[in-house]
Amino acid sequence: MKMKKMICFLLSILLIFALAGCGSKKTDEKTDAKIASTEAATGNTGEGESEGWTRDGYFSDESDNMVSITWMDDIDDPGWYVGCMLGEDFEEDSWGGTLKAEGNTLQGTLLPSGSQDELTVTVSEEGEDGILLVVDGGQTYHFTPMEGMEDASIIVTINTEGQGNIEYAEGEEAPEIDTEYPSQSAQINLAEPTTHTFVAWPQAGNVFVKWTRNGEDFSKDAMITVLLDESADYVAVFEEDPDWQNPVMNFVGQYQCDRAHAQVECFGNDEAWITITWAGSASELARWDIAGRLDPETMTIEYTGCTKSHVVYNEEGDVESDEPEYEDGTGTIIFNENGTFTWHEDQSETGNDMVFEWLPVEEE
Repeated sequence: MKMKKMICFLLSILLIFALAGCGSKKTDEKTDAKIASTEAATGNTGEGESEGWTRDGYFSDESDNMVSITWMDDIDDPGWYVGCMLGEDFEEDSWGGTLKAEGNTLQGTLLPSGSQDELTVTVSEEGEDGILLVVDGGQTYHFTPMEGMEDASIIVTINTEGQGNIEYAEGEEAPEIDTEYPSQSAQINLAEPTTHTFVAWPQAGNVFVKWTRNGEDFSKDAMITVLLDESADYVAVFEEDPDWQNPVMNFVGQYQCDRAHAQVECFGNDEAWITITWAGSASELARWDIAGRLDPETMTIEYTGCTKSHVVYNEEGDVESDEPEYEDGTGTIIFNENGTFTWHEDQSETGNDMVFEWLPVEEE
């Protein structure tokens, strides 16, 4: 998971760099040149004061929080770009922004990439090579240089085109595929040539077509072993499968179990939407809204995030109230060979291995 988080962190920082447009990274400048640029941007000449900010690169702490610091020569807003991923205290999100040097500290506001609030921070040097990040009104983080992020002479990117996933590993052995957290892109930084193995696999409803290298066709094999001896861009290309049908299509329809009624619908390439209602009386009922992905091998949907609601109708038959009782329901739905399905809801005594029978469509 640490490697997955590192890749996501690096990609989020690269994405914000791309959105910056005017910014450019100066990786081969000397520290003195960076200090001179900082002085020009901040008006701090260093006379009688600290020489200004000097540290850049990638840093992490014991909780796998991460921060990157890079000088950006933006025409309108030059300064030190700080990107960070703080997962333990801020539900894992990433922030980024260009901060001004105030003496030997960096101060300013970092904007979120997701739904979190912006952060006002102060960054200062700590120890011989560490970083101290203090969130205004929040936590304090102690960072040290991230291992394995030394300057690399070979930079290889792996991306996808279409709906599919990729994985890679050093050596000639097949990479271990992470089906829970699959990747669509990655970057490999190398100091010397090394052999790696890439594997690509499609998402439901798609097929793998080929690998390209620097825009040229490279291989039609989903798994390739390559010697990475120079910087290059590899892309796994996927296309929609014209013969694909959502497997839930075989089970779409109305079902009944005692006083409970269910409607099964499908959407996307392999997902289902199931609505189950249980009438408590003529004017009220319980409703479960379930969404999940069907495993075609086991014909099972293991779902999370189910919403159970209590619905009340007035005398005219209109909905008077529709209040959720919980929104984090979990459970399983198993489609059986005899045309029925079995429902088990972990949070509810009602949905305790209930068997629903399919209702034939009645002609008008």
